Amino acid sequence: MRRRLGIWCFMTRHNETASFCILLFFLGYLALAANLALRGDDKDPEENAPKAAPMIAKSVVLELPSREGNPRNSEGDFIRLNSGDILYVYTHYYGERGDDHASARLMSRVSHNGGLTWSEEDELVLENEGQMNVMSVSLLRLRDQSIALFYLVKENAGDCRPYLRYSYDEGQTWTKRVETIHTPSYNVVNNSRVVLLSDGRIIIPVARHAYRGGDLYSYESKATLFCLISDDGGRHWVQGDEVPNSGNIMYQEPGVVELVDGRLLMTIRNASGRQYYAYSSDRGATWTDSVPSPLVSPASPASIKREPNGDRLIAVWNESPNSRDPLTIALLSSDGKEIISKKTLDKSDETGSRSFCYPALFYASPDVLLVGYCNGRAPWGLNSSRVSRILLSDLKITSRNSGKSDVVKNKSAKKKNADADEAADDGKPDVQ
Repeated sequence: MRRRLGIWCFMTRHNETASFCILLFFLGYLALAANLALRGDDKDPEENAPKAAPMIAKSVVLELPSREGNPRNSEGDFIRLNSGDILYVYTHYYGERGDDHASARLMSRVSHNGGLTWSEEDELVLENEGQMNVMSVSLLRLRDQSIALFYLVKENAGDCRPYLRYSYDEGQTWTKRVETIHTPSYNVVNNSRVVLLSDGRIIIPVARHAYRGGDLYSYESKATLFCLISDDGGRHWVQGDEVPNSGNIMYQEPGVVELVDGRLLMTIRNASGRQYYAYSSDRGATWTDSVPSPLVSPASPASIKREPNGDRLIAVWNESPNSRDPLTIALLSSDGKEIISKKTLDKSDETGSRSFCYPALFYASPDVLLVGYCNGRAPWGLNSSRVSRILLSDLKITSRNSGKSDVVKNKSAKKKNADADEAADDGKPDVQ
């Protein structure tokens, strides 16, 4: 009996202690939950995701899926030729691998009818001239009416730099390449990122990653951001100041758009669950510190262009805090700080989960937008290059007038721009 009583007393004391500990744990949990609720972090990331926007009507006018010997087709950009045709140049991987450091060259397709249909066979634009690959194309029509082809040459995991070639015969031949960064370093410039400002300055937004050596992916995730600047049509380049980062944000993959008030807006990929913005009032030489934007986003880039003949902005990005699905298109205010309307451009379907990323925006007319982007699933992820065609009216955008944006300018404008650049042009590079 004494033994049983002793055991009962022992268990009672321990049960009281256990109950007290449970009570303390429960009170602590309530306090933690209340604290998290104040910070907005108590929800699952999926619960924090914005409500899916309705689908926008679109036509998938070009699909370049992977195939044997071509494990991945990736990011690209558009240019309108003087004939009125639209040229799409993209990264074409070859061999057995389709990772970011695998072998790739630049190929193209062409549309003769405003992006409705495209040629059925690839045309070689640039063979692989790097020890790893060439990739990430940007195309510009310069003021002397030449076409500028910007692209990355990846020599190794510590040397990736943007280069430039010109074409004076509408993409039939290209000049010798121009080096924009002389020192070997790892620099990321996304596709369709190089911009020509209204005064003729060319801006290349760059993310530079420090390289630690070792395996292929041993570079720092957080990059230093700056812009390369040219005022002579790309013959010579200077480096602007770094974008301030007082918040120690994981900066990656910047993009730039010129606002109607003359300032530049930079979008910044990062891992905070939202795109960040920085602004420049001196044409890209210096930048404000970055601030959160209204664009909920995973670690994935956003692409923004001005509305045709207007002051508002059109953005394409992944509106999700942690996934590259869906791909969203939105009309923004002129400074990018307000979302006016939005639609879902693409998303996974009953065939399974997919990812969508690295969009390029091109106005086939003031009322029609072409969006080229990567999509796909394992083993190489974004392994297919897709072009979708949408009517801007479906985004509640009405064309301001019948003028043209990415279309060929009138002859008087061409002559005026060419004359303005003639003094700065110190001769065309030799054609290879």
